[in-house]
Amino acid sequence: MDHLAADRQILKRCITGEKKAREEFVIRFSNPIYQCIQFTLKAKHIPFSRQDLEDLHNTVFLNLFNKRCNKLRQYKGKNGCSVFSWIRLITVRTVIDHLRKAGRDVIARPKEEFNFDNLPGLIHDGYDPLARMEKADQKDLLLKGIESLRPRDRLFLQLHCLRGVSIQKVAEMLKLSENNAYSLKHRAIDRLKTKIAGHLKNLQ
Repeated sequence: MDHLAADRQILKRCITGEKKAREEFVIRFSNPIYQCIQFTLKAKHIPFSRQDLEDLHNTVFLNLFNKRCNKLRQYKGKNGCSVFSWIRLITVRTVIDHLRKAGRDVIARPKEEFNFDNLPGLIHDGYDPLARMEKADQKDLLLKGIESLRPRDRLFLQLHCLRGVSIQKVAEMLKLSENNAYSLKHRAIDRLKTKIAGHLKNLQ
């Protein structure tokens, strides 16, 4: 039996409530969870002690086994997601939630290289759990910014930038010339940048 199949088998046995399976599960994933916690804290530039690691490590396993292993039951294995990838995602979420409750600033700030011409890229989920969390934060800022725009700008960005409708088709839908549609695009993105900057300032 390969590692992927073995991990899924342990997970299934945990869900059925087998005590020995839970012990095997902790042994199997204890070190990877420690490493994931350290990586996440370092990536967020958060100082930590050995006790912090142990507390978060224990919290992760409590979350995994809580409510009859509800978190483990949510694992579906879609798109090639391994049990380990799923556990890493839960671990990162646990660390981020802990930092937020402690009042830490863990929101991923859009940088200068934030590509407003490729907004759908923020919606796509990768397999890296920390990247997923950062994209979730950026997606939230993006959608809040779009929702605060005037209706025409909002409709344009939703159609062209998020849904991928061609600018020619959007121009036809909004009864604009193609040149005016491009102008509208640039103005809408400029306003979106201003809105997001305002949201970030309010969070500071």
